[in-house]
Amino acid sequence: MKLRLWGIALFAVALFAPVVSFGFAYDDHWTVENNPALTGPLAPLLRSLFAGRAVAKGIPDATRPAMVASLWVDAHLFGSDPAGYHLHSLLLYGACAALAALAVLSITGRSVAAFVGGVFFAVAPIHAEVVAAVNYREDVIAAVSVFGVVAWFFARRRAAANVDQAVFVAALWALGLFAKESAVVLVPVMLAALLARRDVRAFARVRRTALWSCAVVLAGWGAWRAWLRLSGRDDVPLALVHRGLGERLLRTARYLVRVTGDALFPVAWSPDHATEPAASPLWAVALAALVAAVVLLMWRRERVLAAGLSIAVVSGLATSPLVSPINERADRFAFIATLGGAVFWGALCARVLRPVPPARRWIPLLLAVIPLAVVARRAAAPWRSDADLWSAAIARSPDSARAWTGYSMTRRIAGDLDGADRAVARAIALDPGFLRARVTRVYNLLARGDVDGARSAIEDVRRRGGARQQGMRRAAECARLAPAEAARCADM
Repeated sequence: MKLRLWGIALFAVALFAPVVSFGFAYDDHWTVENNPALTGPLAPLLRSLFAGRAVAKGIPDATRPAMVASLWVDAHLFGSDPAGYHLHSLLLYGACAALAALAVLSITGRSVAAFVGGVFFAVAPIHAEVVAAVNYREDVIAAVSVFGVVAWFFARRRAAANVDQAVFVAALWALGLFAKESAVVLVPVMLAALLARRDVRAFARVRRTALWSCAVVLAGWGAWRAWLRLSGRDDVPLALVHRGLGERLLRTARYLVRVTGDALFPVAWSPDHATEPAASPLWAVALAALVAAVVLLMWRRERVLAAGLSIAVVSGLATSPLVSPINERADRFAFIATLGGAVFWGALCARVLRPVPPARRWIPLLLAVIPLAVVARRAAAPWRSDADLWSAAIARSPDSARAWTGYSMTRRIAGDLDGADRAVARAIALDPGFLRARVTRVYNLLARGDVDGARSAIEDVRRRGGARQQGMRRAAECARLAPAEAARCADM
């Protein structure tokens, strides 16, 4: 099985290998490329992050010290060369795919299921965003943590875990939690995976020390995050729209159904997604149907399939509208959930392939993998540059104000000011409350040397509550200059 795990890791790396030639794109610019905090010593940086001073200092990812430390290492090894950063993320993804296979092995107890599940995870096109954008490495680190802990807990063992093992498992989870808060989804994932076992009491008894150590980590991390949030030192963006509980629950039902679909059929990729309208009550019916399917599988004694489907469903809880993330939908939100698809399809294929001679089992697997690999390469390609990214985004999500805003920026940089104006006008028409589009319009005006228009647009953004929007400070500085200087300032 060790050779198969290495093979899965190498396959994942080879599949997405072109990302090493990509540049920085989207959020990489402010979290990586233009982040001066990464160039200084590590110890003071970590002290600022853990002490809650990072937000005041303008350090990106202020609540994710493990992610920042990962980027700090890259900055000191590779400087401003994006190839090294992408290689680091790519190697982590290979490790993540191998750990996904190991987690499937621990849950199912079948090596064939683990191999199929690992390949399924590695080739999932919806993972392109996480692999190709350096800034989303945080999702990979969180998944490495969750999959590693799941693999350890569900591996067969008769003797009770010792203290060293318990500390290792707890430290691994802490790494994920401090990389991205979505690693907290380990709790519902573990509960869902327990559906595959009949000996729950014996499971808990043998692993009691490790369970307590993980509980201590969760309590400590939770207290730290609560302190940051209550003291205004948490920079994780949340949706500004305040919705009633009923609407949030319906949106959560829709979200969980979609994440489950993405986990089982991870082919519907897109660099961006449009703002979601209100959810229909029918989404609650669809979620109830998924729960009923889990119950039916349990009744039919298909415990492993029930566990896989449950993992896919519950993995979306940490990024659902219940916690109001700024983006209600993103490809990266399905990353950990794909483990559920790996368990489900791995177990199902292991059963279907049982009568097939081992020498011929690779044929149907290859027939399934080739088209997925083609789609995965296609999904990663737009992340090569901002221009490619936003062109693909408006093509695949034409109703997204964020996509048209990004496209406007790329047109301005290319010197097509008329195209930039048309794109940002489309963004504002789609979502008048999207302040980033209005900030982009300020820069478009500055690029034309229209200082008076830019000043008026800046005041409009401030009246709408966007004084702290990213780029506003520099826009105000540029608007104080003469027209020709303001145009050059806008392109800096």
